[in-house]
Amino acid sequence: MPPGVVFQDQKEYQYFCHFRDVTAVEFSTGFEPALWNALVLQACDNPSILRLTVATAALSLATKGSQPAARDFEKDAHHQHALQQYGEALKGIREMVAMGQDSMRIALISALLIFCFESLHGDLGRAIVHVQSGIDMIVKRISNTPRQYYFSRVKSAGVGSSGAIDDDLLTAFMRLDRPSLTLLSKRKDNRPLLTSRIFTLLFAEEHLEIPRGFATTAEARVYLEDLKWRVLTTTQPPDTVKSFWQEDLDDTRTPDLGAVPLELKQWYEGSGVLNSTSNLGLEFAHWHDAFSPLLNYAMSPAGDGMFIGAVTLHVQALAADLLISGSCGSLTSVPGVSSSSSGTGNMNRFPTVYAIISFCRRLVAHPRFLKGFVFDIGIIPSLVKVIMVCPDRRLKLEAINVLKSMEPRREGVWDSTAVARAGEISLEQEDGQMDLDMIDPNLLEAM
Repeated sequence: MPPGVVFQDQKEYQYFCHFRDVTAVEFSTGFEPALWNALVLQACDNPSILRLTVATAALSLATKGSQPAARDFEKDAHHQHALQQYGEALKGIREMVAMGQDSMRIALISALLIFCFESLHGDLGRAIVHVQSGIDMIVKRISNTPRQYYFSRVKSAGVGSSGAIDDDLLTAFMRLDRPSLTLLSKRKDNRPLLTSRIFTLLFAEEHLEIPRGFATTAEARVYLEDLKWRVLTTTQPPDTVKSFWQEDLDDTRTPDLGAVPLELKQWYEGSGVLNSTSNLGLEFAHWHDAFSPLLNYAMSPAGDGMFIGAVTLHVQALAADLLISGSCGSLTSVPGVSSSSSGTGNMNRFPTVYAIISFCRRLVAHPRFLKGFVFDIGIIPSLVKVIMVCPDRRLKLEAINVLKSMEPRREGVWDSTAVARAGEISLEQEDGQMDLDMIDPNLLEAM
């Protein structure tokens, strides 16, 4: 139990324990939950942070999946308690701000917890506002002296710090500061926000050299993320996407996640990412080689405890490599995927796509795979990349079906239901275009 945490009653203590033992693990989706059950819980000596933590745990319980009708009253009680604690927490935070008592650390932890609470509550717009405010706060603080806030990403993997801004906090916001968040953060001033600002300030000049092997999935994750951040070298969308900001907005507009896949594809195309000739393809191959022993172990019965995290990283690496090498790139032999298991020619024609879908199916079928909200990004964006890039209609449809099978899964700002529907609309538009292409142009002119 963190020192200095004082509970008002037994109920508050029980919700705190639920956050520590269950919610923190669920949010981390197979990775170490140090951000939540260490950094956040240690900050619960602040009454407002404690209330936010309790509110998030209560809402997490209230939004659990199917339960017997007799327990509906329990879910309602969790929900009401969550709203009550959330309201009191926000009031306390406003009072701290008014008195000039809020620290950078408390403000950033509050922003993360509010993001999670609003995401669980289904208000993506409010969730995004608080995340962007946290990112803006960090960028403003570190812009003048970025070296002061630099930290060793490899040594600190899963380990906090006592620096001006905790390493785990910087990493959490850096992972959220991606193109998808930029596309969802439309503002009334029609200015597109920059993406990857924290990474650019701190690590743009530091290119990690991939070792011969990884000791843990946390270490492998750091090296993979370094590669993924370098796939897209532009920090703002090209002109083809900037037109997205030209329409009039109002304060009540809900972020349109369904439009993000197409806009991301335009961003990648406009930036020259798709089918590029960069050296990143070779570096991804080196990463796969170094990661192979961990993946092999995770696929065995003895390594089942790390299955979710390891396979998630493997899928993310395949999907990132898919962008730069194309859907027909070669695939290194990996456990769990064989040409005989496909039953079609898709394994040979689109090996990377087939592997992504195959591993995603295994993840969704795993008993520890959560079909609810998780904070860390998992496999939804990887399946979106399949829909964006793969020319094979059947494989696109399979990716959409995998997304449907995990509903109502949400990963950060990504919603499986919304992107599955966006994929279906994309296929319908492609089918309509194919029908038009089959019509005699002379007939169209005569109409």
